[in-house]
Amino acid sequence: MKATHWTQKRAFTIAIAVLGLVIILVVMTWNVAKYETHLASGDIVLLPLAPVDPRGLMQGDYMTLSYALERDILDTLEKVSDLDKAADGYVIVRLDEHNVGQFVRLADSYQPDTLAADEKAIHYRVRNGSVKLATNAFFFQEGHAEAFEAAEYGLFRVNDKGDPLLTNLVNETFVVIDPSKLSEENINNN
Repeated sequence: MKATHWTQKRAFTIAIAVLGLVIILVVMTWNVAKYETHLASGDIVLLPLAPVDPRGLMQGDYMTLSYALERDILDTLEKVSDLDKAADGYVIVRLDEHNVGQFVRLADSYQPDTLAADEKAIHYRVRNGSVKLATNAFFFQEGHAEAFEAAEYGLFRVNDKGDPLLTNLVNETFVVIDPSKLSEENINNN
């Protein structure tokens, strides 16, 4: 009887599968921890939303977003480079008393020591002539679209590397939109 090679034994196959599962779980846990830290410790920056086609604003259970800052980045890049190629960089914004970021300049790399006390660097990417700051969609629970129609700002948490993470939408009075409060008001008014 011919002996089975050790790599073809069932125990070896199970060990490889378990090792693969452990690696996947470690990577997933590390990513979750990274984003949780980003949410907890990132600096708050509000970015004004730009008008979008009203027909494309609400797409089921998400809202298409565009930021006024994207236009500033594109206008500046058009003056100095070719937008047909992919590019990455940092947009420097000045924060006002409400943490609303307004365009100041662009930078090729992250250099926190060159920033004024009221400035923040935010990473951006240009792909196919379009600027990507973070996500261009905000997902919400079904039936809450009406509450988010009042959105004027995207609330971002920006980490110490300049990476933005969209966390909420904010209205014109700088209040985070909470659709459950709108639902409670509608019930109380009826």
